[in-house]
Amino acid sequence: MTHEALEHGHAVEIAAFAPQEHGRHVRIERPGTTPVVVVCSSQRQFEEVLGRERPDIGPDDEQQVHWADRPGEWPTGRRT
Repeated sequence: MTHEALEHGHAVEIAAFAPQEHGRHVRIERPGTTPVVVVCSSQRQFEEVLGRERPDIGPDDEQQVHWADRPGEWPTGRRT
């Protein structure tokens, strides 16, 4: 486990898919400061937030990005 990892072992955690919700909660651990939690409704939005908050982590990095379920699926119906 790296110093950047959450106690669950991932720097980025994407909450479970809920089709009735507008988006998925994304928690991003930021070294040296508090984590940020945002709601993303699309892959594009997720990539923008991740690029801003953690440009060192790619959206497909399975070692750092953990999906609770249904990877790449967003309530807007778009898949990666």
